[in-house]
Amino acid sequence: MNKLKVGIFMGGMSIEKEVSFNSGRTVYDHIDKTIFDPVLIFQKTNGVLYILPYKFLYRGKIEDFENRLETEAQRIYWDDIKNSIDFAFIAMHGRFAEDGVLQGMLEMLQIPYLGSKIFGSALSRDKFLMYDFLTAVGIRVPKHKKITVQEIARPDDVAQLIAATIGFPCVVKPHKEGSSFGVSVANNSTELYEAITYAAYCIDIPQPIIIEEKIMGKEFVSTAIIMGTGEHVALPPTEVVLEKGYAILDYDQKYMPGRATKFTPARFSTEAIERIQALTAKIMDTLSLKTMVRVDGFLTDTNDIVFIDVNTITGMAPSSFFFCQAAEIGLNHAQLIDMLIKAELHNYNIDF
Repeated sequence: MNKLKVGIFMGGMSIEKEVSFNSGRTVYDHIDKTIFDPVLIFQKTNGVLYILPYKFLYRGKIEDFENRLETEAQRIYWDDIKNSIDFAFIAMHGRFAEDGVLQGMLEMLQIPYLGSKIFGSALSRDKFLMYDFLTAVGIRVPKHKKITVQEIARPDDVAQLIAATIGFPCVVKPHKEGSSFGVSVANNSTELYEAITYAAYCIDIPQPIIIEEKIMGKEFVSTAIIMGTGEHVALPPTEVVLEKGYAILDYDQKYMPGRATKFTPARFSTEAIERIQALTAKIMDTLSLKTMVRVDGFLTDTNDIVFIDVNTITGMAPSSFFFCQAAEIGLNHAQLIDMLIKAELHNYNIDF
């Protein structure tokens, strides 16, 4: 039987490219190579695509090999992708990867791919719209305000608005970034000015931001997958305990070993865990998400559940939330990756 050529997309044009590189490496390490033929497709921040030589895969960071791609890697163009792979496993994160852009390109090329499609991807990446949709179906999100690029130029007005509507402390976020890039907590108007600048200019061009109330409670990460049968399987959520002195689950707390303490399953009541799992599945349906989702939220002291973020492509580092949670239901890395690919192939009516 011919092997299915699976293009593992990694790198990318967003500030989350290092997270993506780590995810792609994990997928390659654990994909079943007896039935799948993995093809490493790396995208530089300038958009140029290469078939990545395996010798670069285990470099520590992208910068360790990026300047060698032009001479030591095979450049590939979008028109050639169709002839190089049968299926796309998207391990990219952030802009141009989780927001429907890459999904749209693959659909134009008629290449089946893993994960949420154009609408669900674009909707979930826009924090303003995502919050509106969740609120409409009774899922609680933080009290929040959208701040436009024009309003960012008037920080005194923004500070007065936030003091009157949301109060302090508040969380300031860019409206379309992930991995906690550009996110900080402001405890007063002075800190708010700094947080606005940090969020709005975390990439080269200014972007709108969202300012929301700081939810107090026990933080969690919840993941769900959709089987080939269409059945939702919500994995056991993880409770996150930040290091002393940290106000948010920032990049280092998420990805650096030995930082925030994670408990899987969360040390919550059975009733609370079941509610989190049910709401995670409801979020998938509400936002038209496919195959997998990762959501972040809080269990408050009054036993309410508040969601603060939705990710259509979860991080897949070896010790990521996704794999730790899957292990709780008896799935190792290889089994989970195999299940995801086969479920998606079933959705495309591809027999394999």
